[in-house]
Amino acid sequence: MKKRLSITVAIIVSLFIALNVHVLFSEKSTVPKTLYVHKYERMTSAHHEEDILKEGLITPENIYTVYVGDDETIDSWLVKEGDPVQVGDEIALLQTGRAESQLAAWEAEEEGLLEQRSAVESTIASLESDRSSARNNSSHVNTTETPDGTDVELNVDVQVDVHQDGAFAQAIAEAERELSEIDRNLAVVQAQLEQDATRPALISPVDGTVSEVDKHGFTLAADIYSNKKLVTTYAQLDEWQKIEAGDLVRIQENNLETNIEGTVHSVSAVPATDSRWREAYDKLDPKERENPLDLYEITIMPLEELYNLPFGANVNASIIVNEAEAVSVKIQWLESYVKDSAVVWKLDEQGRATKTNVTVPFIKNNRAVITEGLKTGDIAFYNRNINEIDNVSNVFLPLPLELPSRSDWRIFGWKNYVKYGFVE
Repeated sequence: MKKRLSITVAIIVSLFIALNVHVLFSEKSTVPKTLYVHKYERMTSAHHEEDILKEGLITPENIYTVYVGDDETIDSWLVKEGDPVQVGDEIALLQTGRAESQLAAWEAEEEGLLEQRSAVESTIASLESDRSSARNNSSHVNTTETPDGTDVELNVDVQVDVHQDGAFAQAIAEAERELSEIDRNLAVVQAQLEQDATRPALISPVDGTVSEVDKHGFTLAADIYSNKKLVTTYAQLDEWQKIEAGDLVRIQENNLETNIEGTVHSVSAVPATDSRWREAYDKLDPKERENPLDLYEITIMPLEELYNLPFGANVNASIIVNEAEAVSVKIQWLESYVKDSAVVWKLDEQGRATKTNVTVPFIKNNRAVITEGLKTGDIAFYNRNINEIDNVSNVFLPLPLELPSRSDWRIFGWKNYVKYGFVE
């Protein structure tokens, strides 16, 4: 009798437990549940930076080329590669009998360059005016000057929609680069025209260093690096889209006593041309590229002069492309992460689990930097099974455990721990 009663009670208890389990955990259950979460963080704000690490090369801000038409014009060269020169220094002496024809060619070239300069300045003014007036604009300038056999060509072709401010900025930047090139050529020509007529010579238009002397061929020339130094690097499309002129850069090299700060000086919108700088960069950072044109030149202007580094020296550049004072969570805690938005679980004021949409401008050190959706003091958490549970009511978090250090334990004394931990 007792055995039968025990079996009956056991069956009833088992059925009761099974029924409650079904009611509580079935898919159709509407009973709110408490979820245990052991991975959680209280949000604290910090300074975060997204940077792009690049190999860089010390390059001149400008390269000036002084030249004459043929080898019979040069009487003797006075400089060699590596020689420092100042404005007005003689680079080569000219044949007296050929000096007048060369001066005439320079005068014709100066006239052409001045006309080009005026055309480009007019184009820039027009673009800036149309940009500010917010109207569709199309600007086309194509000017070619050939004074007395000297070919000088300017091509500026801009098709711009003012509703796209970036297109205007790019068009103006290209025109300003063209203007800078004209100014360099004009400085060279005008320096030659200002020389002493009794001693015709090639004259340096700038303080700098002679980098190359071409003593043979159809055109004889000397390249001069300006004293002002830049850092040149290259970026592929994914990096190019993040880098902007004015971005902060930190420059590091073993011979520099401290890191030097700089800013991005220019971001080219056209593929980088072959040069000794690009050839050196390809060896320093040998990445395979499916598209051979997917490489764009970036120049960096140091805020301090790089006196103790020669041209061509290799430096490390950290380009800061994004920064924020914000909170962050581990990237594994993000759900539905697309571009700069995601979903994160957090506790509301009643201690319930709630989803919140957050803005994630960038990732740093495997943490998602969040500028909107979470703030200092919020508690974000992670449980990989939370989406499988319906009607989550409350979240149960483990109590924080903080053990005193050995020095604190010895100073406070075991008697005090017993007193405050058990007695009182």
